Amino acid sequence: MDEKFEIILNQSSILLAEDEQRVRESFKKVLLLYVDEVYTAADGEEAYELYKKHNPSIIITDIKMPKINGLELIKKIRQKNRDIPIIVTSAYTDQDFLLESIKLSLVEYVVKPIKERDLSRLLKECAQKLYEKSEKVVKLTNDSLYDFENKILSIKKESISLTQKEIEFFEILLAHRGNLVTKQDIEDKLYIYEEAPPSALKNLVFKLRKKLNTDIIQTVGKLGYTIA
Repeated sequence: MDEKFEIILNQSSILLAEDEQRVRESFKKVLLLYVDEVYTAADGEEAYELYKKHNPSIIITDIKMPKINGLELIKKIRQKNRDIPIIVTSAYTDQDFLLESIKLSLVEYVVKPIKERDLSRLLKECAQKLYEKSEKVVKLTNDSLYDFENKILSIKKESISLTQKEIEFFEILLAHRGNLVTKQDIEDKLYIYEEAPPSALKNLVFKLRKKLNTDIIQTVGKLGYTIA
């Protein structure tokens, strides 16, 4: 998955509507590997209340649920928001719903259980939709911004010129913002097609910090780096 989409998901929330408790709890654990927050609902009515309260970034809903089914839930949400990415899950294929869903602008109708590669693909599509609607600029601190579209880091309204490797390094950290990214993980992504000397990453970070003249990038012991 592209770093920019990982970053968007890392800052996003999902509303998961699923009436089977075991499935709901296990699915939430998987989704939290991709996004910042997951709100869960056991029926359509609860899901709609959570939607109004939390305004999630993405919705994943089952079809058959108590009180309000998935179709009615989506219709109610679409009255308020035509753009929010929605994925529908079901244990079986419902032809009537498939026809009806064409008008509801779904990301996809997928039969459970969802395979990991399919979930990653679907969430990437959701992130792409969110990216297209976003300003494509991330606030780092009160006086610093990063523009994904133009690959520009701005500090105190001054643009900082970055090399391709510096951009890749910066976006890797942003994709896991607030969490440690180990040196090994960074090197595996930065130097996937080339052999790099042991000091390559250390030198890259040193030069980047001199450019930034700020503590946006933090070192975590001897383990790796993070961006708060």
